[in-house]
Amino acid sequence: MPQYKGFSCWVEIDNTTSTVAPEYHTETFHDHKKVTCYIASEVGKSFSVGWRNSSCPVATAGHVFMDGNECGGRVLYGPSAICARHQGVTDTRTLRQFTFSSLTLTDDDAYLAHTSGHEKLGLIEIAIYPIEIFGLVPVICNSSTLSEIKIHERSKRVLTQQIRLAEPKALLVPQDAVAHRFTGPPIVTFVFKYRPKDMLIAHGIAPPPPQLKRKQPAIEPHRARAPSPDDQDNSSEVEEIQALRAKLDVLEAKHAERKKKSHIKEEEENIPPVAEPSRKKAKLRGA
Repeated sequence: MPQYKGFSCWVEIDNTTSTVAPEYHTETFHDHKKVTCYIASEVGKSFSVGWRNSSCPVATAGHVFMDGNECGGRVLYGPSAICARHQGVTDTRTLRQFTFSSLTLTDDDAYLAHTSGHEKLGLIEIAIYPIEIFGLVPVICNSSTLSEIKIHERSKRVLTQQIRLAEPKALLVPQDAVAHRFTGPPIVTFVFKYRPKDMLIAHGIAPPPPQLKRKQPAIEPHRARAPSPDDQDNSSEVEEIQALRAKLDVLEAKHAERKKKSHIKEEEENIPPVAEPSRKKAKLRGA
């Protein structure tokens, strides 16, 4: 939130304190008593400006400017926790809220030369002055209309939005104004440069949104498939093949056993007989 010498300022989207617009690239220029920042704007959204005096010991008036047009303001009697909120342009009985709107582009070449008066297009400014208060007076109808702005389509400006006033809404209680006069130059001027969020991201002013993790598709559990007639036929054939192989193994084992026994018998028949010892007495030769 931009701050300067006890003052703070903000923009509320949809006129609620719970949706304060985030500020980006806030800069303070002490020589000019100015604080600038960027906020994201969305076409069709209404907004209000709020500010607070936390420590400055004088009465102050905040005057609000939209795209360079003066749009009234609010008075604070001194430092307080109470904040000032300015929602739009009012007369004695109605309020027209500030709203972000699309900028109108035209191909009429007459608008190429009509660039003066648009120097502050895209700016919300709040100048806070020290004041002397005289008392309450009836509200004077504000002449600000924030009419449609047309810019040539070949204009070098990259802005695409402006601020308009919404349809008037009746006020339940007529508002009074505080008569005052300035006692010095602005203490501070807060400047909010409103731009579409995509533009702020593209220029590196606002951070890109966090990448969302892609949700993994759920893996369906394996479902048993009901056996088909072909499956049953295949199963019976496999069982028959296995039975035949088992029977073949038995026959081959029997055949191998018989062949082994036959081979042993043939070897026994081919063994030569052992010579019997001679029963004749050997003759001894004398010396």
